[in-house]
Amino acid sequence: MKENQPKMWQPLPGAPGVYLMKASDGSPIYIGKAVNLRNRVRSYFQQSGLTENPLTAQMMRYVTEVDYIVTSTEIEALILENNLIKAHQPRYNVKLKDDKRYPFLRVTTNEPFPRIMITRKTENDGTRYFGPFVRVRSTRQVLKQLTKLFPIRTCTLPLVETGNKYRACLDYHIGRCPAPCANKISVQDYKKIVRKVCQFLGGNTNAVVKELRQQMEAASKALDFETAAKYRDMLKDVQQAVTTQQSLDNVSTVDEDVIGIATAFQHGVQSRLGDIACVQVLHIRDGKLLEREHYYLNDVHPELIPTAISAFVSQYYQNAVLVPKTIALPMPIESVELIEKWLSEKRGNQVSLHVPRAGRLRRLQNLAMKNAEVLLIQREQSVVYSSDVDPALVELQELLEINRPLRRIEAYDISNLGDRYAVGSMVVLEDGKPASSEYRQFRIRDVVGQNDYAMMQEVITRRFRRAETGDQKFSKLPDLMLIDGGKGQLSAAQAALQPFAEVNLDPVPTQIPMIALAKRIEEIFVPGNTDPIVLREDNPTLHLIQRLRDEAHRFAITYHRKLRQKALSESVLDEIPNIGPKRKQVLLQKFGSIDAIRQASLDELLSVKGIPRSVAENIRKHL
Repeated sequence: MKENQPKMWQPLPGAPGVYLMKASDGSPIYIGKAVNLRNRVRSYFQQSGLTENPLTAQMMRYVTEVDYIVTSTEIEALILENNLIKAHQPRYNVKLKDDKRYPFLRVTTNEPFPRIMITRKTENDGTRYFGPFVRVRSTRQVLKQLTKLFPIRTCTLPLVETGNKYRACLDYHIGRCPAPCANKISVQDYKKIVRKVCQFLGGNTNAVVKELRQQMEAASKALDFETAAKYRDMLKDVQQAVTTQQSLDNVSTVDEDVIGIATAFQHGVQSRLGDIACVQVLHIRDGKLLEREHYYLNDVHPELIPTAISAFVSQYYQNAVLVPKTIALPMPIESVELIEKWLSEKRGNQVSLHVPRAGRLRRLQNLAMKNAEVLLIQREQSVVYSSDVDPALVELQELLEINRPLRRIEAYDISNLGDRYAVGSMVVLEDGKPASSEYRQFRIRDVVGQNDYAMMQEVITRRFRRAETGDQKFSKLPDLMLIDGGKGQLSAAQAALQPFAEVNLDPVPTQIPMIALAKRIEEIFVPGNTDPIVLREDNPTLHLIQRLRDEAHRFAITYHRKLRQKALSESVLDEIPNIGPKRKQVLLQKFGSIDAIRQASLDELLSVKGIPRSVAENIRKHL
């Protein structure tokens, strides 16, 4: 430590503010806030302050200057600290590792006819922002559904209150916009639509449902049944959109955020990731779990987890559009009273930060912690699902207790009518997305009669035999196999893998996890388990499996129909001399069937374009 360091704190005032520890090149390496700048900075130069945290001692070796900014209040210091950390990214501050801008939905309420759009930048411009959303794809889906429920414009036309003379676009004709550009709706009526949009995005779905029901009943009493039917359909769509969101037992109507954290040190992956942590945030709005987000923090020493959570809360809610009334923390944090006061001012009423000990919030927090742990382990394995991948993949991996990420899932199905045109299909999901170039079709060759189990065995055997011989079309092996059917199909697929037990493939085929999905009541069968897994109908993991199963069925049916159509196109006309594909097509188009051609007279055959007398006579002779 340099000799002049103890003098650095002496010029600092005893007032609230922000201090900047700077290196020899003038760049800040640590930024902090303080109620009393002089006392806080002086503590860094005392021996007890250096031994309390090894990172502090390491940092102080490089500090050559301490700068400061005085503020009026502690809250101003907190806000300024967050802004400076984001601007300078100092080496020794805990900060969001992946500092990217997430998408918001913006409603331009400062315009006569507000429009809705996706943006990544929030400003204090008098408009309403909703978000942030984790995935751009989900944001687009929300926007698409909103314009179905509540027709609001998405165009960029500069509209005024009256006198707009634009031409109504396609959105008007399909019911996605009321065409204020063509003066087809008043400002007052349009604002009613905008109010519903803002209520719905803000989580106040009950108010939207109540208002729509009142409007429906009023229209019905006035005998305006067409308008009542319109409100009835809107009400049904809104209720469906609400009920498809996950409901929680013993729900609360208070807006809540639940925060969980997992560190690399806690889970034994520090060697690869260093002092990194994953924070999971669950957003509970109007009693429903609406969204999940995760962030990574760097430089989180095991002894400083409370400090890391405090830093995260300060940075995360600085630009948040909606501050919830309750924030559940995994452990007590520093400056909790100060942060509560700041967030309460930001929200406009009291905000509570507390650590739940039991009950519903505690169960939710355990869920957040578990999700954070899974994401952290996946990051260590260099397999982090992108934000566009269905999060049900993670839940499926956990449900089946599989210790490797489900990068590739293969689904198999059989389609047949007796023993004719029997086919098998293999469809592939890679990183949660269909990989159509990896789809494969099989024409059943070795099975006689209608034996679905033997057909499934043939398909699985041929698939892995091709992989064994080095066929590049089958070189990628799955992390999970999905069989369409019940216990019988699952056992047949397992038996097909047994001969490959000694094959030098990675993973070994007999060790590849396998499940079957039975159609009758959608039971999931797992090898070695007597009882099937039964998931709720609204479970996203079940939906993922069902979509993959249905895709395998569709692909098999398509191939099956192709073979049948090809067989049907081969008719007795092919045996007649001088009847080629073109003449056969013309005859079938003219008469419709072989029977009609057989019953046609010679003159009727000669009336067909391109059929000379010699060919017509041959047709009569053969048929």
